[in-house]
Amino acid sequence: MFSIDTFDREISAAIVRRGKEYFANGAVSALEETDGTWSAEVSGTDDYRVEIQLDGRGTVTGWSCDCPYDGSVCKHAVAVCFAVRKERGDNAASPSTKKTKNSFASLLDKITRDEYRDFILRHAAADRDFKAKFELAFSNKSEMDVGKKYGELIRKIIRRHSDRGFLDYRATIRAAREIGQLIRDGEGMIAGGNFTGAVSLAEACLKELPEVIGECDDSSGELGGAMDDAIALLDTCARSDAAAIGLKEQIYTFLEAELQQDVYFNSGDFGQSMFGLFRHLAIQLSHTDGFVRFVDKKEETLRTAADSCHHEYRREFFLKQKIGFCRETGREDMAEKLELKHLDIVEIRRKKVCQAMDSHDFRTARQLINDGIRIAESRKHPGTVSEWQKELLHIAVLENDTDTVRQWSLHFAFDCGRFSVEYYRQWKQTYSAAEWPEIREKLIADRTAAVDREFTGRKTAFFGHLQKTYHFTLAPIYIEEQMWDRLLPLVQSECSLGVLARYHDCLARRYPAEMLEMYLPAWVKLAAKVSSRSEYATLAGQMQKVMRDIPEGKIRIRELARTLIAQHPRRPAMIDELKRVLAGD
Repeated sequence: MFSIDTFDREISAAIVRRGKEYFANGAVSALEETDGTWSAEVSGTDDYRVEIQLDGRGTVTGWSCDCPYDGSVCKHAVAVCFAVRKERGDNAASPSTKKTKNSFASLLDKITRDEYRDFILRHAAADRDFKAKFELAFSNKSEMDVGKKYGELIRKIIRRHSDRGFLDYRATIRAAREIGQLIRDGEGMIAGGNFTGAVSLAEACLKELPEVIGECDDSSGELGGAMDDAIALLDTCARSDAAAIGLKEQIYTFLEAELQQDVYFNSGDFGQSMFGLFRHLAIQLSHTDGFVRFVDKKEETLRTAADSCHHEYRREFFLKQKIGFCRETGREDMAEKLELKHLDIVEIRRKKVCQAMDSHDFRTARQLINDGIRIAESRKHPGTVSEWQKELLHIAVLENDTDTVRQWSLHFAFDCGRFSVEYYRQWKQTYSAAEWPEIREKLIADRTAAVDREFTGRKTAFFGHLQKTYHFTLAPIYIEEQMWDRLLPLVQSECSLGVLARYHDCLARRYPAEMLEMYLPAWVKLAAKVSSRSEYATLAGQMQKVMRDIPEGKIRIRELARTLIAQHPRRPAMIDELKRVLAGD
């Protein structure tokens, strides 16, 4: 929120500048105020509709614009803020202006009933959208098929913004905001007790939007957000104590039919959200058997079509929903049987493992975990395999099984794509101080031999890869064990600026002369390759950092800077940056 009087000091200067240009160039038109909401049109790349909400103290409490900008405040809203501030200032300075201002609310008070009727009839005949919206606004006073009307209106909005059937990024945003306004109207219906109209609107949105979302550019998420809002609207009606039981039965039947379709599960969490409401209504309306039959049918369909992780994930979702439903409805025995039958689902197996461990039944827990590992391996789920192996390590710690702790902690210290200090230290703690030096040397020898075996028989072109593997394998050990005399030769074997930067903090103060001898030729190579101001700045910045950390190298580093300036007289940007190296103490 920000104040209308000081907004130009509270918003990005660049946005304020562009908004002020729009305002100064007369791009803001049709400025109106109704009950604290100011609306206007702003002419830009397109014509945009802007609304600004003000409270009684002049604080902007909300704003909207149908442009595609997704930042905090757009330039069109800023332009309207300038217009609003000017209008408010003019009215404050001239009381007579305020009295004669064309207030929409006061205008409505002056119109007679016959004038209203005549205007509505003429406008409805000329504008079918207006007629449809008017009919829907008062649907509780008519016999029309409200759901059908809303469906037609939503399809018309989509067609109006589409280009040969496709909604691009900006068109999707505009369409979504129109549909969002309909949903806000639905929220107003609920406030007025018109649950039937709100349900019809929500159901129409849920029928019409999913396929559109799957085929348009909704990278902004606006249309998906409208879908979520429609689900929330339906949810509010279904959970309201004021809504009739018959209407809740209608929602249950609607969801039962719609959730048969895959489209709700193909993108976003729409299907899951709708199913959560379906489950709630099944309990509230005592449709226990119907719900179980529905889930069984979905699970069977997905099981026979389980040719992808997508289908498997969805099947597991329905099974877990069924188990939860059984527990909520007092069918504990059925829930337990289902869990034992479907231990292939990781979440269910993990629950059983936790139960066994809580009972200190580590034998059963290990058996469940080992079976889980076999299932995960057969499904090629390495992440799940790793999670189960960590559970085996946890059990080994609880049982003081030193050999197993060593096995898995060493595995996780090195064999999971990166070095883990946590697991390395856990492994180290299983040895005494007297044992450790010998164990450490054996580890280094074993890791070195493993790297050598990996590269045995390869051509010399793989030398760089070999050195990188040595770094990845051995350097973390040397750093953790503070074996700086072994880390230095490893760095010297692959003397690149990337490697030097990685180990600079470890070695610069301990081996300043050796590090300097590696830095100087590396900078010469870099200077021959760089070609942009940012790259020159990076080179100079590195040289300055090394001068600070290795002060005894200042003279030689500055000599190198002078040499590079002399060697590259046609690179003024490089010269400018290198002069920073020569400046200062």
